[in-house]
Amino acid sequence: MINGNVDEFIEKLLDGEEVIYVYHGKKYFSQGYNLDDGTYYFELQQWEPTASVLWSVKGLDRPASLDAFLKEPLFDGKTFWECEKEMEWVDE
Repeated sequence: MINGNVDEFIEKLLDGEEVIYVYHGKKYFSQGYNLDDGTYYFELQQWEPTASVLWSVKGLDRPASLDAFLKEPLFDGKTFWECEKEMEWVDE
């Protein structure tokens, strides 16, 4: 991971913190949080070049949500682990 430690990045995701990162010129945002009904919700948004929610999961616990995110081919058909070395962690 460019500009950051991938283990720290994963820890922030596991804690539900907001993270912003860039991969192949696209800016992404991920976070997780508890909904009013007590279920956990995790999502991946693309912010640039166009804004949209690309993927989300609801009802799993934090570790299971993160695991599902890490295994899903969300980044140009690749999983997080297949492309994390090319991702840049940015703080805004």
